[in-house]
Amino acid sequence: AASATGRNSVACGLGLYCKAKGALGVWLVLAERTRDWDILTIKSVQVDGKKIKAETWYQLKNGKFVEVK
Repeated sequence: AASATGRNSVACGLGLYCKAKGALGVWLVLAERTRDWDILTIKSVQVDGKKIKAETWYQLKNGKFVEVK
């Protein structure tokens, strides 16, 4: 898991079942992998407070950013 709070920061999760969260304006970079560790996709998104909420954990599932507990 990765998190970031500073302005223009990046929270990057590239492992198996990784997740990331950040403050408003932070970029999240996540990888989605198979159980064999093959990379399916890597995507980035900026926390905007609307589509991607601040201080909320996200994972990539089926190529989309989804909230996780």
